[in-house]
Amino acid sequence: MSGVNDAASPPEAEHDADGRHDADGRHDADGRHDADDAALSWGDEHDATYVDASENAVTTRARRERDPDAPTGSGSLVGMGVIGAVYLLYTVAWLITASTQYVTGANGLLTVAVDVLRIIAIVAPAAWFLVTLWVGATSRTRTRFLWLLLGLVVLIPWPFIMTRSFG
Repeated sequence: MSGVNDAASPPEAEHDADGRHDADGRHDADGRHDADDAALSWGDEHDATYVDASENAVTTRARRERDPDAPTGSGSLVGMGVIGAVYLLYTVAWLITASTQYVTGANGLLTVAVDVLRIIAIVAPAAWFLVTLWVGATSRTRTRFLWLLLGLVVLIPWPFIMTRSFG
């Protein structure tokens, strides 16, 4: 096995004058293995599987700057159009729900509060869509889509779905 060193076999042990041997050849004056050196060693340079980072540099691409004036791609525009149509359906569903459900037996202040909340519920899907596009105009397309999808989950018109589905 002399002279042959492949990945499957460890390097041959080196012998010192006393006949003691160590695989990496590092030992102190007493013949014991120096634990600090072994802990800081990444491997034997003579091992076939040893890789030196200075010789095998990893190259990475730098992330390019986003041009805020660049037009949005066609796939993004189609996706935003579909999501915008869903937001429009949400607005219509909240409008139908708000116009058909009434609060009875309420005093004047509660009636005003319910009317304000109805208006907010009707306007919320369209406002979320427009504000997300306006505020997210300088951010990445993926970020805008994530905010739009979050709005689709948050603004689901549950009263419309529950009264129309099982009624």
